[in-house]
Amino acid sequence: MEWIAMVSHLDLKRMRYVLEVARAESITSAAETLGVTQSALSRSIAEVEDTLGAQLFHRLPRGIQVTPAGLRFVAGAKRLLGDVDNLIAEVRESENLVSGRLRIGVAPRGYMDHVSRALKAFAHAYPGVGIEVATGTTQALRPRLLNGEFDLMVGSSSYLKRWKDVEIRTLKRLQFAILSRAGHPLALLDHPPREIDVLSYPIVLPESVEPIYSDVAQRFVHHGLPPFQPHYVVDDTDTMARILKATDAIHPLHSPDFRHIGPNYSLLPDALDLPPHFIAVAYSASRPRSPAAERFAALIAERVGAEDLPDTAVGDGS
Repeated sequence: MEWIAMVSHLDLKRMRYVLEVARAESITSAAETLGVTQSALSRSIAEVEDTLGAQLFHRLPRGIQVTPAGLRFVAGAKRLLGDVDNLIAEVRESENLVSGRLRIGVAPRGYMDHVSRALKAFAHAYPGVGIEVATGTTQALRPRLLNGEFDLMVGSSSYLKRWKDVEIRTLKRLQFAILSRAGHPLALLDHPPREIDVLSYPIVLPESVEPIYSDVAQRFVHHGLPPFQPHYVVDDTDTMARILKATDAIHPLHSPDFRHIGPNYSLLPDALDLPPHFIAVAYSASRPRSPAAERFAALIAERVGAEDLPDTAVGDGS
């Protein structure tokens, strides 16, 4: 406790005073440089010496001389103040997005489609900021958000809101459709397919969606079907596209819009009775939001055409 009290008393201003006196080897010259009176500077130096219990300067008829203890103090103070100056510069640069890192978790992997356009814009606008992106399940990535490994997560509010220790900003309600190849049997029906018929086809899900927690699994339970198990599990979108084109597999798809879906695919809107999903960003409730995270969230909002939705301040744990 005595050491802590000593450090708190030796504030940065007094350390800088000591360094300037040592450099000038004169109280008079140092006072002029620092813009303080000689008496105030002498009093400050005396207070530092009293706190340390050591004499830092010999007072001579003309000027002063640094003592051995003073030399040790000056050397250490230079290192400490250098670190402080560097820290201040780093924080200022980070606040202005000149440097630093942006670390993003995406859950599930399919939400990378929403993230990638914002990433491109962010990297172009802030080339000095490094970017790290990781994908996975919400259950796997959430602890990394809480311990500071991520600045934010991007995903569905339906999954993120289960956790009370995250803050959520909902951006836009996502449209839902069943994606399949063009000419799929479901697309050739002259009437809307029954939900149980849709569930009879093999389903493709990303690895980063845990089947047991998915909304699709709940529809299997509703119809008394065997526990849901996706026939194909793959995170790579190119591989998923090849599977859809080559088989009768279907893929439940949430998206802000479906303008990017090409003519080789068929869409069945709202073919399953699923709860609404909103694209959302999540932050740790116990950590401050970084300027990079805030700017990136704004870019995602711009790219998806965010609606005027109320923020969910803290997940409701449902």
